[in-house]
Amino acid sequence: MARSRLCLCLCLRLRAAGQATVEYLYVLPILLLLLLASLQFAFVYEAKQTLNYATFAATRAGALNGGAMAAIQDALAAGFAPLFVHDTTQQALKDGRLTAKTELADNKLALIQILNPTSGALGGFANANGEIPNDNLMYRDPTALQDGMNVQDANLLKVRVTYCVRLVVPIVNRMIYALTVNPSATPAKIDSSSYKGGTIAAPEMLKVEAAGNATGLCISPNDAYPYRLAVTSEAVVRMQSPFRDPGKWSAP
Repeated sequence: MARSRLCLCLCLRLRAAGQATVEYLYVLPILLLLLLASLQFAFVYEAKQTLNYATFAATRAGALNGGAMAAIQDALAAGFAPLFVHDTTQQALKDGRLTAKTELADNKLALIQILNPTSGALGGFANANGEIPNDNLMYRDPTALQDGMNVQDANLLKVRVTYCVRLVVPIVNRMIYALTVNPSATPAKIDSSSYKGGTIAAPEMLKVEAAGNATGLCISPNDAYPYRLAVTSEAVVRMQSPFRDPGKWSAP
């Protein structure tokens, strides 16, 4: 009797062996994608925080220099450089500053906009020198223009910066890009003559080509990092000098 029970237990154990393999095969790809996505969005968050600081520094520089776009761009590159510095040497700092300046000067990777004051406000409040007055604001006429802006409002410099963050984590960078920047992208056609994984295979389903002839922000197929995600930051600073024609209202 005891012998038959022992045989029954052994048979049950043998029949149950390997049952976790199926669960493992289902869970592992999902868990891997979650881990990779978490890592990628940690990098995106780092870039967003750096961009927040750089945008504020750029807006402050603009407020001190009459709203000049050149001053905004220069301060933005300086504030954004830490994202590209990965060493403590002086050369690494120079390289990081150069990389930041190059990326922010590419109209496919960045967009810098002066949202306030507007060109209409400059035309409506400019004095004989072509500047929006910055002194004695408490005593100046608060009458607003047709758009509702008065001279006090026109002395608030608001800058918006949009930058395309590099997506560097394998697999998920293509997935995020396909879902956000280039939704029309589809998995590349499976070449049955060279790929023997069947009609539906994970490597092919995850293969998304960078946009070819498409144009727009974050679409740069010839870039070293073709997969990117746009992040935006804004800052508002009171003008510390009279606002004048910035040269460009948006850049690069």
